[in-house]
Order: sequence, then structure tokens, then C-alpha cells
Amino acid sequence: MTEPEEAPTPQLTQSQAKRLRQPLIGVVITVAITLLAVFAVTGLRPERDVAFTPDVDVAEAAGWTSDVADFTAISPEVPEGWTANYARWENRVELGVTAWEVGYSVDEESFLSFAQTDEPNPAWVNDATRQLGPTGEETIEGLTFEVREDDQWKYYVLEAEENPIDGTAIVLGGDATAEQFETFLAAVATSIDVEVETEDDNGGSTG
Repeated sequence: MTEPEEAPTPQLTQSQAKRLRQPLIGVVITVAITLLAVFAVTGLRPERDVAFTPDVDVAEAAGWTSDVADFTAISPEVPEGWTANYARWENRVELGVTAWEVGYSVDEESFLSFAQTDEPNPAWVNDATRQLGPTGEETIEGLTFEVREDDQWKYYVLEAEENPIDGTAIVLGGDATAEQFETFLAAVATSIDVEVETEDDNGGSTG
């Protein structure tokens, strides 16, 4: 009985081997691009579980801002536990306004902020209130605020002509509870045109 002959090993030409490799290279490139895109999106997206501990001294920043602004920057006394995420003198060139802006994390879910300027215009107010229309008025500490709100955010606008204390326009907003808003509004309103004392390099204070 004769043993069967072994089948000859197929030989590929160089052009055939090249054609076979092309789909594989395409798959590898596609997978690599997909992984890079996933990593990029993951890197840009903030992690919700990462604790953010801001360390912004609002009073100090308000002191610096008052030195360059034509008004006294507000530095409200907020409850213990509220943390300032930012306090900045912002030049909104596209709106023609320079404003003092401060934002607070009230708790893990609530945020409150205010912006103050002595050169307001309708474009700035509309931008600061996310283009929401007026829904009413409220009086806080003797000042009349226009209310703008939707299902998620609420804003209180103190127009310059409604502010007899220093003539600045102030926009407060956020997604906090009614009680938190009430506390915030009172803190901001009672701090209008109140000079802030900050420690200088020699251990003294400047107003």
C-alpha cells in the first residue's frame, strides 16, 4: 500500500501577499484610531467621582479687583461649607463688558454664582441669564430683582437703575434650593459697596 503524497505547500507571489496584507493593515489602523478617539474623549471628560477641592480666596480676589475696577467688588459672607470655585475679573470683549464673577459649590449637587459690572448692557444680561426671559420680580433687602427661570436654572437680575447703593448691575444664578437662594441673595445684597479687608505683605490690612 503506497502512502499518499503530501499536498504541495501553496506559494504566494509578492503581489498576492501584498494584497492579502492590505485588509489586515486597514483593520489595525481602524482599531488604533478608534482606541485613540476613546482615550481622547475619556481624558477630556471630567470624572464625576473625583473630588474637587477649590481653594479660592474670594475676599483677596475682591480686594485686587476693587483696585482696578471703578466699583467695590462684592465679597459675600456665605455659610460655612460653601466653597468658591472661581473669583475673577473677567473681560468679556465680545459683549463689551468687564465684570467681577464668583461661583460657589453649595453642595454636591447645587451651584450658585454672581456677576457684577458697572458697564452693563442687554447683551451681557441675556448672556449671563442664558437668554431666559423675565418671569417676575422679587424684593430682597429693599432691592428689586428681576427673576428669570426655566425648569433647571434660576436667575435674579439687579439692573443698574434699580441699585441705588453703588449703581452696579448684578446677576445671580444657579440651580440651588429656594432656601439656598434666599441665603445667597441676602449675602450678596448686604455686601454691595462694602469694602473688603485683606492681609497685605506686612501683616496689616487694606480696605
